[in-house]
Amino acid sequence: MKTFTALLFALVAFCLTFSGCGQKTVFNETEDGIIVSESGEEYVHLAFEGELYFLGELDYLGKVKGEKRISSLTDLSRKNGMFAIKDAENDNILIRYLHDNEWRAIYRKASLPACDFSVDNCIRLELVPGVGEAEADSKHVSCGNGITDKTEIASFLSEIRSQQSPKEAGLYDLVRKSDGTLENCYTYAVIYGFFQEEPNLVVEMKITSYNDLAYSVSIGETDYVLPNVWFEKFEAH
Repeated sequence: MKTFTALLFALVAFCLTFSGCGQKTVFNETEDGIIVSESGEEYVHLAFEGELYFLGELDYLGKVKGEKRISSLTDLSRKNGMFAIKDAENDNILIRYLHDNEWRAIYRKASLPACDFSVDNCIRLELVPGVGEAEADSKHVSCGNGITDKTEIASFLSEIRSQQSPKEAGLYDLVRKSDGTLENCYTYAVIYGFFQEEPNLVVEMKITSYNDLAYSVSIGETDYVLPNVWFEKFEAH
C-alpha cells in the first residue's frame, strides 16, 4: 500500500511538472479587460475567432490570474491563458483561451496605433484549398501568392457585393435531392485576406462549392455568388 501511495504521489508530481500545473501566473486582467504581462505590457481585446483569424502554431505563455487553468468545456486537456504565435515577427499579438468560450480571443498591444482590420483594408487575397487550418496554413503568411494589387482587390470586393445570394441565384437547386436535402455542397476553399500591420492575422472568406458546378463566397456573414472569372483568377494565383 505504501509503495502504491508513493507511486501515486510521484505520478502527481510528474504531471504537475510537465503539464504546467505549477507554472506561475504571468498575466493579470484589469477591470477594463486589459491583459497585463509581468513586464507591464498591456494588451487589449481585438476580436474573437470568426471576426478575425490567426495563422501559426501557438506557444503557451501562462494563465491569467484568477482564471481556471483547465477549460470547463469538453476538451479537458486544453489550457486556458495567453499564447504567443510561433515564428511571428514580434509579440504584438497574443491569443487567449478562455475557460468558458470555445472561440479563442485575439489581443493586441495597447501601445500600437489603431488599425482597420476589415476586409477592405487587406493588402493581399489568397485562395487556399480546404477549410482553413491555423497551423498548416501558416506558410501562407509570407508566401506572397494571391492578388496583391489594391485596385484589383477593391474591384473584387465591389463586384462580389453586387452579386445575388446563392439562394436567389438558384445554386441550391444544383445540389438539392428529391427529398429536399443537399448533396455535394461543401467548403471548397477559403480566401485569406492579409494585413500590412499584422501579417499573422487574416479575415477568412469561405468558398462553397455546389456540386462543382458553381461557387459562392462569404464576406462577413453574407454569402454571394462567386463569378467564374474571379474563381479562375484566384485559381491561377
